[in-house]
Amino acid sequence: MQAALHKEGELIVQNKFTIGQMARLHDIPVKTLRYYDEIGLFEPYEVDPQTGYRYYTLEQFKKLDIIVYLKLMGVPLKEIKRKMEHSSLDEFIETLAEYQKVTKEKIRHLQRVNVQLTTRMKELEQTRHINQIGAPFIKHLPSREVVQVKAEVGTLDGTESVLRDLKKKISHITPIMIGKVGFMLSVENAKKQQFTDYDGIFLLVESDVSFKHELVTLIPEGDYASIYMREKRDTTGVYYDALLNFIKAEGYKAEGPFLIRRIVDSFISHHEEERLTEIQIRITS
Repeated sequence: MQAALHKEGELIVQNKFTIGQMARLHDIPVKTLRYYDEIGLFEPYEVDPQTGYRYYTLEQFKKLDIIVYLKLMGVPLKEIKRKMEHSSLDEFIETLAEYQKVTKEKIRHLQRVNVQLTTRMKELEQTRHINQIGAPFIKHLPSREVVQVKAEVGTLDGTESVLRDLKKKISHITPIMIGKVGFMLSVENAKKQQFTDYDGIFLLVESDVSFKHELVTLIPEGDYASIYMREKRDTTGVYYDALLNFIKAEGYKAEGPFLIRRIVDSFISHHEEERLTEIQIRITS
């Protein structure tokens, strides 16, 4: 039997490869190859009875390549083993077609996430150029789909509890929640200076997402009085008063509740001067 000394000092058989060599050549951990051997998925061509060393041949490279490829496609190891043991051309094509569908769905999901990230980044970038802090204005907004939970939320723990529960229900639809969470506050509570006694929480649904859920509702199209504020809790009342006084002076009526969305909160920035909240309320003549 011919033998050769490997450059790292390993004694190897000609045209055969040790488990270490296989691992390096295929960029697979040695423990993975051992596991494949244990479950009968990819066994060595030969095991030295004296040393216990595993040896593989060139002919096995293709099989390992197929295993790695199918695993990359998301095929479970048990399914790969079954396909390798009892496979035909039709079955193999069927397997590839099945996981092609899975891949396409993953691509669609990533594309949707990419759109959401782009939208969010654009909005955050625009906050740098907002200079009308504390100055009420009117803007016309299209209808907006939201996932809404009506609940009295007056504490941070209560808010987080509702948000975690909401995230479990709709995370498969809108995984990126940063900057899309808003709060509803009644006009009555605002007038009482109870600015954290929210009547509910809503989550904006991306315009490119379409799904049905019992919690989904519509914020109607219409004119909204709006005001931007920086996060200073001791001056919060000033902004609500300014908005209500502006609505009255312009001859409109406020159709509550207030919709409050922290566009830049303490999670995004530790700098108070960068934090930004928008307060909106629908108005009618």
